[in-house]
Amino acid sequence: MAVTACFLILLCEGFDLAMFGSIVPSLRSYSAWDLSPEMIGYMGSASVLGMLCGAAVAAWLADRVGRRPVMVGAVVVFSVAMGSGAIAPGPEVFLLLRFFVGLGAGAVMPTAAATLIDSAPADGRNRFSSMGFVGVGLGGVLAGLLSLWLVPAYGFRAMCAVGLLPLLMTPYLLKAVPESTAFLLARGCREEAAQVAADLGLGLEAPAAAASPDRPAPQPAEGKRLGLVFGEGRSTGTVLFWGATLFCLLVTFGVSAWLPDLLHGAGYSLSVSLGSLVALKAGAVGVLGAGWLADKFGQKRVVLCTYLCTVVSLASLSLAPPPLVAYALIALLGLGTTGLQTLINAYVGSYYPARARATGLGLNLSIGRVGGIVGPSYLGFLVSAGLGLDSKFYALAIPALIGACLIALVPRPRQGTSDRAAEPADTSVGTAT
Repeated sequence: MAVTACFLILLCEGFDLAMFGSIVPSLRSYSAWDLSPEMIGYMGSASVLGMLCGAAVAAWLADRVGRRPVMVGAVVVFSVAMGSGAIAPGPEVFLLLRFFVGLGAGAVMPTAAATLIDSAPADGRNRFSSMGFVGVGLGGVLAGLLSLWLVPAYGFRAMCAVGLLPLLMTPYLLKAVPESTAFLLARGCREEAAQVAADLGLGLEAPAAAASPDRPAPQPAEGKRLGLVFGEGRSTGTVLFWGATLFCLLVTFGVSAWLPDLLHGAGYSLSVSLGSLVALKAGAVGVLGAGWLADKFGQKRVVLCTYLCTVVSLASLSLAPPPLVAYALIALLGLGTTGLQTLINAYVGSYYPARARATGLGLNLSIGRVGGIVGPSYLGFLVSAGLGLDSKFYALAIPALIGACLIALVPRPRQGTSDRAAEPADTSVGTAT
């Protein structure tokens, strides 16, 4: 039930985040608002800014009220905000609602990741995380498929109205999402904690001992963790990872927000343009194969090659190829954006010793989100400038190429400074993108 609940939550979140790109052509043609490309870019960036705030709020609230109310409350927030877009009276209100969509989505991701790991047996954490987080990609596919029918017939407001449907799941989620046993034990609710552990088929102490954000086990002081992130020869790699993640998320969120509109403006039909989102999200599934290659040939090589796939696909799309070829290139682009960030997360996580891993990943994703905020607005200014299709795609390929160069420069940690060799591989770090 825990995995199913998290899958459904992440499916809805993936839908809400991906649907914005599918409604951009409808927003641009909505004469009542007469939106400029810059304003549409701000709308796309607002949700990413909301994700930043949502993650911070969730981390603060989960220790005070528990993980379950935070997760279910986040679902209510992004569902109400999404559905309210169907009756938004003006673009300013719609932009504010996009911020609240991101706020809820940002709170869901870390709490869902921790819940999946805590609910899994020790040898099944990666499997449980994958089963839950596949919902994000499938939600994006669902948004693309629904947009093919709803947007041409009913416009962007119909897609927003669909976002209210997750509210129907809240009674089930309140029952199915387990509370953190560590939180319950900290509040003196040992009987309830024992019941939760029994329902999950785990010993009472297993969830508390699992690697999770609210684990009560002793942790190094913040200053010591920062010393491990920047010290022992890792400072250069840390800064290079920040830049690589920033450029990856810039391209990822820029493409997600503007790809259908770019294709439609290049002469592709509306159905082909909206179908591009399906290909984009479906291509991200290729990360399963890329992860296997990373285990076999090394993370740096595979991350670098995936980054170069992004450059090649964007440069090739600038030539406006036939629809079938365009779909193949867009699927490759899905691997080189959403899939690439998953690979980078795993690479970053393995770069640091376990006791500093959460700090290293947290800093990397926090700074990288700046690229996600900039991406939609960056494309909005390019569209407003009246650049041709080739120039817009090249303007996305250049940041991807810079990111590839940064990955190529990441040095190997000094021999003996990491404790990775003494611990099992932790590939779950790549799931909470």
